[in-house]
Amino acid sequence: MVSPISEAAETRKITILMPCLNEEGSIGPALRSVLDDYVRAEAEILVIDGGSTDGTLAEVEELIRAGEPIRVLHNPFHIQSQGLNIGIRESCGRYVVRLDAHCLYPPNYVKRCVTLLEENNAACAGGVMWPVGETLAQKAVAAAMRHPLGVGDAKYHLGGYSGEYEGVYLGAFRREALEAAGLFDPEAVTNEDAELYARIRKNGGRIWLDGNLKVTYRPRSTLKALAAQYFRYGKGRLATARRHGLTSWRQAAPPVHLLLVLAACAAAPWFLWPLLYPAAYLLVVAMVTLLGRFEDVPPGGRLYVFSSFLTIHFSWAAGFLAAALSPRRKGHPEAPGGDPR
Repeated sequence: MVSPISEAAETRKITILMPCLNEEGSIGPALRSVLDDYVRAEAEILVIDGGSTDGTLAEVEELIRAGEPIRVLHNPFHIQSQGLNIGIRESCGRYVVRLDAHCLYPPNYVKRCVTLLEENNAACAGGVMWPVGETLAQKAVAAAMRHPLGVGDAKYHLGGYSGEYEGVYLGAFRREALEAAGLFDPEAVTNEDAELYARIRKNGGRIWLDGNLKVTYRPRSTLKALAAQYFRYGKGRLATARRHGLTSWRQAAPPVHLLLVLAACAAAPWFLWPLLYPAAYLLVVAMVTLLGRFEDVPPGGRLYVFSSFLTIHFSWAAGFLAAALSPRRKGHPEAPGGDPR
């Protein structure tokens, strides 16, 4: 069932898309963090629900009853990329802003994104993913996700850089750029944003990153959940790399590193010197963990930071290699010539 479109929504220049699935407790604060006078005057908000079974929709309906410019769409496919495409096709705005339901947004976020699009003649613009934890475990994971040892040279994770770049976190788009690129890959379970950015760049579109525009992200709170997340990320990156190639050394480093570690361990019964490689790696991670400036992590949480680095590296690499060893399905977008549209 689709909430009916209002006459006022048809005249708004911005559509905000928020796909969600079981985001009770987080979707309300996420929506309230972007609702300001500019959004109320210029935007429609489409919440695309993938079949939530908790109180997610009750939180959204509370805001709708309060008069906020929100509609609910339903995503029968339960895949985020397909939900985003449903929202784009149902949208009215000439600018499309993507939000996630488990984040908090800085003041004037939507207006700042639209201003970036207009001032820089960009096809896509946005800011930085800035992990912030609440529990000790989350703070440790967040510290690893904000550090170059955890994310390499990805400027949309590190912040501090503003200018044209390969991608942004979430992002705002010109509608015509989305349509020219063919929307999101409907088969992509993860990495759908980076894959779309690659097609936008191939079409000549500029992607503009504002390193000072930080979106607060709540990271996973256990190493098991973090490992599952990064395993999926690695699989998604391999699918994108098959179609568009690798865009940075950081995408090749984890799988190469894992292969070298495995090779060193396999050679250990005959030669001990190859073990110098994994030993040196562990020493570097330990030194960064002990000497790094992780101001929001107490001394007792440093071991969790160390474990988070290892989990990110090896889980991402394992996902990448697992996908590389899996046969590509005929007709799937990962196969040569696959069409994400």
